Amino acid sequence: MLAHFAKTETTRYTVNAGFTQALLYFKDGSYLQFEHSSRSNRWARASAGETIADRVCLELSQFRLNGKHLQLFFQDGSDAEFFVLV
Repeated sequence: MLAHFAKTETTRYTVNAGFTQALLYFKDGSYLQFEHSSRSNRWARASAGETIADRVCLELSQFRLNGKHLQLFFQDGSDAEFFVLV
């Protein structure tokens, strides 16, 4: 399942104070950038093509970003959650 792959390949998760922007870093140095600042402004973007971030991004069907977590939902039905360590 892609959720397991994403979790094992992730090295760091960061989020801004308003929980509207986040970065998910991977072992190959690539990252996924997320923004969800309004109903009309929600997107995810890989830092570069042919990377772990690109593979994960291409398989995303939806994501949730809020004060609780970043949750990724994949086309294969799996999901992964990432939390800020305080």
